[in-house]
Amino acid sequence: MQTVSRYLIDQLVIAYINGYHGRNSKVYDRRLRLHRGVNNPITFTFKNEDQKAQDITAKTYEFNMIDTESKKAVLTKTLTVLDDGSTVSTKGDASCTITEGDLLPLDAKFYNFSVKEVKSDGSREVTYADTGYAAAGTIELLDGAYPEFVASTEIASFTSAQGPLANTSGSIDARPGINNNKALHTIAVYTKNFSGSMRVQGTMSSTPGSGDWFDITMDGEAGATNTFTNSTTVTNYNFTGVFHNIRFTWGNDAGNTGLIDKILYRQ
Repeated sequence: MQTVSRYLIDQLVIAYINGYHGRNSKVYDRRLRLHRGVNNPITFTFKNEDQKAQDITAKTYEFNMIDTESKKAVLTKTLTVLDDGSTVSTKGDASCTITEGDLLPLDAKFYNFSVKEVKSDGSREVTYADTGYAAAGTIELLDGAYPEFVASTEIASFTSAQGPLANTSGSIDARPGINNNKALHTIAVYTKNFSGSMRVQGTMSSTPGSGDWFDITMDGEAGATNTFTNSTTVTNYNFTGVFHNIRFTWGNDAGNTGLIDKILYRQ
């Protein structure tokens, strides 16, 4: 049996807020590592040149993550001062959490970070990453350790070619290689004053012709045809199965001029 250790710890960064006079020199501050796909808590402890935690009870600190190429801040967080249980003052620690959503638009690479004190007049004052007066620290943003959010596939173009109903999408990759026999597919159907029918069709062919498609029945539905009456809303459906490609096809009832505006698909 394999035994694997996991460590439930916050990353700790020391920031210096008073002058340096050569005592207790700190020449190295370790790199922060952030992981995409999860929340990343970080704690900052504020010390003077004698390595003593400082009273930060009434202070405000701002964390900035900076793109090393554009030199622009890509993320800003206000730190939360932590209560150390003291009845006199809060010594040293403040934290923030870099959320999964914060990291979604960012590339996996190296960034700089800084922490500034926000003064009462709105000005900012430097804090240092080490006792050599370096203000910037380094962040390595990593991916691959955790599953990441994948955006839904948006289908907004429908033609009349080869479909059983008047409007039919093109072939959409159903990613059979990463699914199993219980593969779950989810769609969100966006309608505008639509009365009519919609079907989802699948195929096991990688290059399907008009005769390769078959109807798919949504979970909980009696048949493959899904009907709408004057619908201007978002309707969700699920279905299961392994398919090479899928497509969507819909048509209006007589006299109706509404439409299915788009369909968002996840698998």
